[in-house]
Amino acid sequence: MTLCTNRPEGFGPLSHLYSHILTSCFLDTVLVPLCTWLYLSALVVLAVTGTRLSTRVPHQSSRPFRGSRFRASKTTEDAEINDLDTGGQNRQTGRHAKLRKTLSILYYLLLLAQTLMCILEIVRLSLAHLGIGLLPFTFVTLITAAAVHFTDGLRGRILGWRYLNLAVWVALAVTNGVKVAEETKEGTGARKGSKYPVADEMTDVSVMIGVYAVLAILEGVLSLGHRSA
Repeated sequence: MTLCTNRPEGFGPLSHLYSHILTSCFLDTVLVPLCTWLYLSALVVLAVTGTRLSTRVPHQSSRPFRGSRFRASKTTEDAEINDLDTGGQNRQTGRHAKLRKTLSILYYLLLLAQTLMCILEIVRLSLAHLGIGLLPFTFVTLITAAAVHFTDGLRGRILGWRYLNLAVWVALAVTNGVKVAEETKEGTGARKGSKYPVADEMTDVSVMIGVYAVLAILEGVLSLGHRSA
């Protein structure tokens, strides 16, 4: 399937029909997929850096701490107070764990919803014979980000993966926001009567922007929760 077909504004970055407007083809083949390329490139760099640093971490000494005998001589009263404090901390930790689990479930549900929205946009563009550009590469970002999140950055080998995921959600929201802005300039009546009018595409992309924004918020909240844990 060709990248862009039956798009009257042309293939290049600037529209032939409207001044100062980026073409939808440029947005679908360059701007939006650019987030995927940058994300994957940064992910590889962070993974390689994390692997190298992990091999240089010195082993901690196994010698017992000199004050261990002193700690073993705590009074019974101190031990009871510590038990009470520990019980309160455990209850608070349990509540935080439940909240974190709920937010994580919502995070993955939103990823699934975003995948379905991307499928919807691609299918409707295809049915309208407008070409799908390189939009399928967005699936690579969604799947990779979900895998990295689920494996906790491959169990800590990818440095700063939480910030990277947060950045890619923000970037995708911004680039799709540019897409909606350009379609607004083009006019909601464009492609009226086709199988995928501009007004419908604006609605779909706007929903996707909202999902990306919520994903970014959840990524930030879960990152803060992880640091405070």
